[in-house]
Amino acid sequence: MLKGIKKIIKVADNQRVLMFKNQQLVDVLTTGKYQFWDIKNELDFTSFELSDFIFSAPNAERLLKLYPILAQHLEQWQLSENEVGLFYANGLLHGVVAPGEQMILWRDAADFRVEKVSLDENIAVNESLLRAINRAGANQANRLIRSEHNKATQPIAEFQVAQDHIGLLYINGQLMNQLAAGRYGFWQFNHNVELKTYDCRAQLLDISGQEILSKDRVSLRINLSASIKINDVERAASSVENVNDFIYKTLQLALREAVGTQSLDDILLDKLYINETVKALVTTQLNEIGVSLLSVGVKDIILPGEMKAILNQVVEAQKAAEANVIKRREETSATRSLHNTAKVMENNPTLLRLKELEALEKVAEKINNLNVYGGIEELMKGTVKLG
Repeated sequence: MLKGIKKIIKVADNQRVLMFKNQQLVDVLTTGKYQFWDIKNELDFTSFELSDFIFSAPNAERLLKLYPILAQHLEQWQLSENEVGLFYANGLLHGVVAPGEQMILWRDAADFRVEKVSLDENIAVNESLLRAINRAGANQANRLIRSEHNKATQPIAEFQVAQDHIGLLYINGQLMNQLAAGRYGFWQFNHNVELKTYDCRAQLLDISGQEILSKDRVSLRINLSASIKINDVERAASSVENVNDFIYKTLQLALREAVGTQSLDDILLDKLYINETVKALVTTQLNEIGVSLLSVGVKDIILPGEMKAILNQVVEAQKAAEANVIKRREETSATRSLHNTAKVMENNPTLLRLKELEALEKVAEKINNLNVYGGIEELMKGTVKLG
């Protein structure tokens, strides 16, 4: 009598074991301990963990169709190509199922539920569902429940529109909606979702370090500052690809035109010319793309070192000439005053004598001793007669 080969199989609570004989499924082993005689070595056993939920055999669908004994332990869910699934186990969200997927689940693993969401009806994800998916950590490409024919991708595109901003939602390149400030989520399967945001507050834009030649070929470095505001975001988005870049280049070209048509003297003489000219040149262009120009002004005009030295010399010469003119004018005024005083004293000997005494007094202040010859009468002679 031949000795048989005895095989002992232990199945834990969280396991199921498929028993094959000559590669044909003959039984599904549940929790327990089993003994089999395998004289011809015809038996094979494949173990599965129920905690994985999904029956992940390579030929799972074929096995399910061929063997009714296996179907008693499994349940099947099928999604269409335009549906995404929300997979719940025991009431908790476990993950997101990719469109077109088929799920084969172990019945005994948990109480399963798959909620189907149509991507044709609405790709927007409401705020409560978005929170639940993020809380479960399911909005990640590596957590997506999928087979090999589906690409790993993040299920939901999340966007945040800041305060005082407006978002333009594009689906497959087509503008769908304007979004106010807030948090948003959109299913990305079968769609290309894009959001462009625009700041609708007044913004300050600097056009710095512009090297420009004036009409008389003097190289100037000019810094310009402009305040702009987007009034119509849809017009701006449809008119230009990059709003700020367009505004910058428009202001830059207008500044070059304003400076290039005037000489240095004219620019320095009329400092508001550049502001007014730039504003006149760009206002209409910006209005056409839904942007208004609130203000524009030159911050700095920087001259080359050589030109600065020359201008300093010119200014110095001008100021010296002005000072000389003032000096000559004062001298003329003083001479005229002396002439008038002399005429008055010529006709008034007493006044002349008083002026002499005044001069004598000033001289006396600067010396220690003063000798007067002839007495007080001689000193006052011709001015006051003493009785």
